[in-house]
Amino acid sequence: MNILACSRFASLLLLGLCLPLVSQTPKKVLFDHTHHEEGGVSAEWVICSGHEPDPSPANPTKETDWNGGISALGYDLYTQGYTVQTLPASGGRITFGDTTNAQDLSKYSVFFIPECYTYFTAVEKTAIVKFVQNGGGLFLMGNHQGASRVSGSVPGSTDAYTVFNDLMTNNGVANNGFGFTWIIGHGPGDASANTTSTAYASAINPVTNAIIRGSNGTLTMQDFHSFSYVSVNTANNASAQGILSTQVSGDTASDYFIATSTLGNGRVVAMGDSSPADDGTTTTSGKSLHNSYTLNSNRAFFLNAIQYLAGTTAAQPPVVSITAPASNVSTTTGNTVTFQATATDPAGSAMTYSWNFGDATTATGLGPLGHVYTIAGTYTATFTATNTQSLSSSATRVITVANPTGNIVTANLTTPSGNVTINSGAAVAFVGSGTDSSATATLNYAWSFGDGVTATGTSVSHTYTNAGTAPVSYTATFTVTDNTGVSASATRKITVNPASSGSSFTEGFNTGTKASYTTGNVTFTSGAWTLNDALLGNTASDPKTGTQSVRMRNSGKLTMLYNWATGAKTVTVKHAVYGSDAASTWGLWYSTNSGSTWIQAGSAVTSSSTALATASFTLNVTGAIRFEIRKTDGTTRRVNFDDFQVSGY
Repeated sequence: MNILACSRFASLLLLGLCLPLVSQTPKKVLFDHTHHEEGGVSAEWVICSGHEPDPSPANPTKETDWNGGISALGYDLYTQGYTVQTLPASGGRITFGDTTNAQDLSKYSVFFIPECYTYFTAVEKTAIVKFVQNGGGLFLMGNHQGASRVSGSVPGSTDAYTVFNDLMTNNGVANNGFGFTWIIGHGPGDASANTTSTAYASAINPVTNAIIRGSNGTLTMQDFHSFSYVSVNTANNASAQGILSTQVSGDTASDYFIATSTLGNGRVVAMGDSSPADDGTTTTSGKSLHNSYTLNSNRAFFLNAIQYLAGTTAAQPPVVSITAPASNVSTTTGNTVTFQATATDPAGSAMTYSWNFGDATTATGLGPLGHVYTIAGTYTATFTATNTQSLSSSATRVITVANPTGNIVTANLTTPSGNVTINSGAAVAFVGSGTDSSATATLNYAWSFGDGVTATGTSVSHTYTNAGTAPVSYTATFTVTDNTGVSASATRKITVNPASSGSSFTEGFNTGTKASYTTGNVTFTSGAWTLNDALLGNTASDPKTGTQSVRMRNSGKLTMLYNWATGAKTVTVKHAVYGSDAASTWGLWYSTNSGSTWIQAGSAVTSSSTALATASFTLNVTGAIRFEIRKTDGTTRRVNFDDFQVSGY
C-alpha cells in the first residue's frame, strides 16, 4: 500500500484559464473515486462506500457511522469543520473551471487522490495542474510495486506510483514542475516492507512547522507497510523538500516517505504508502483492512498536512509557565522574591525571555532571578517568551507587598487604566486614590511623571514631549504616603512618539476603554479627551474603521484636553448613526484659549446612515487650538465618530 500526499495553496496564478478558488467557510476537501481507489481485497480508499458525493449520514456522531477504509480521516476532518465529499466513481469528472460540473475542483480547497490504479487523461491532468497553480492543495497517496488490485478486471491498470509519475511528467508543465517522482521501494515479502521512521526534516521553515509541528500534534514516528519512495529534485522545483526520510538500511538519503512542493500558488504533498491512512473499519463484504491510522503519528500527519494544504494552519506561539513562585504570593518590603520560568516553542525556534516585575523594573532570562520590592502595594509580575516569528506568550503572578509593621497603605491608579502610547505634545490625565488601614491616618498624594516633573493631588494632567526621532518611554509613579511615613505606589508606562515632522494628526480612538456613558477621561494616542454622555463602542452595531469608535447620545460631548500647537487648516471627522437609530445632528467647536471659550466651526452636520461618512470643516486658524464635538439635537438617538483628522500649518 502507498500514500502520496500533495498539499494546497490558496491564491490565483495566471496560467491558461485564470480562475481563483472559491472561498470556502468551512474549507472543502474532495476525495477522488474515479480511478478505482477501492479495487481489490486490501484497498477501500473511500470515506463512505456507496454514498457519493456526500457521505451518509450527513451528521455522524462517530467514525463508524461512515463506511470506508479512510472514514476515520473523513470523520476527523468533518469534526474540525471541513466539508468532505467524494468525486463519484460513476459519473464523476475531474475538471477545473467547468461550471456544469457540480464537483469542479475550483469549488474545493484540497483534492485528495488516494491509492489509484488507472492513468489520468490529458484533460484531467490539465485540470489538476490548474487547480494547484490557482491555489489548490493536492494530496497524492501512493503504494508499492505490484499493488494494483484490479489488473485482472480493468485493462491498462497499474500501480499508483506509476500513475503519479505519469501525472508528474506528462502534464504540460516543463521539466516535471512538481519536483518529485516515485521510485520502487519495498513490497510484500521483502524483509524491509514493514518499518517505521522518525527521520523528520530538522530545518525550521513554514512547511515543516505546519506539517511536523502542526496544531494536531508534533510528529514523532510513522509506520509503513510495503511502499515506494518519493525522490526530490530541486533542480526541477526549488521548493521541493523531503518531510520524512527512510531509515531502511541500504536506501539512499534522497529516498523519502513524504515530500512536499509548491506549484504556482498551490501546495502539494506526496506520500509513498497508503497503509498509514487505513482505519481498519468497514462493513463491505470481502474487504480485509488493517488499522494503522491511530498508530504512532499517522493521524496527526494527515490532519496537519490537510490543514497546511487548505491554508488553515496557524503558527503556534510559545508555551510558557512560571514555576517560581508557584502561585501568587504575599510578602513584605525588603524581602527577596525568587522568579523562575519555563518556555517551549512548538516550531523549535529560538526565543527571548523577559520579565516585568510590575514596579517599573525589568529583567531577562528564564531565571532563577531574585527581586526585592521596596514599596508596599500589589504588583503583577509578567514573564514573556517571544520566538523568531514574533509570536509571544506570557504568564503572570500577583505579588502583594506589605510594610513589615505599622499601617497598611494602598495606592490605586485608576486613570489611565493601563499603559498608554501618545504623540509628543499630548496630555495624559491621571487620577488616583489611596487607602490606609488606620481610620485616623491622613494621606498625601504625589506624582512623578518620569521626565523630571512632579505634582501633588489625586487628579492631575501632564503633557509629555519627545524631540527625538524614536519613541521614548517614561514610568509615571503615583505614591500615597500616610502621616506615619508608610507609603505605597502604583505605576503606568507612558510611551511618547517623536514629534511629527508634519503638521497633521489622526485620532482613531482605538486605544483605551470606556464602557459607560458617565463622564470620564480617556488617553488616546493623540492625548487625553473627555467623553461626556459618550463611550467607546466596539460592537457590530458601532460603525468604525478600527476596533472601536466613540458612541454619543443626548447632548454628549467629546473634548480634547490638550492643545494642537500648529493650528488647523481643515478638520475631517467620520460619522454614522448607531444601529437602527434615526438621524442625529452634531457640530464641531474649537478653542484658541485652552478651552476657556469655544467657537463653532461651520454649520451643523446631520448623520443619517449606518455607513461612515466624512464631514469636512475649513478653519484656517493658526496657533494653539483644541476641539470639541457636540451632539446638538438632545435626543436619545446615538451617533458614532471615528478618524478625527487635523491638517495644520
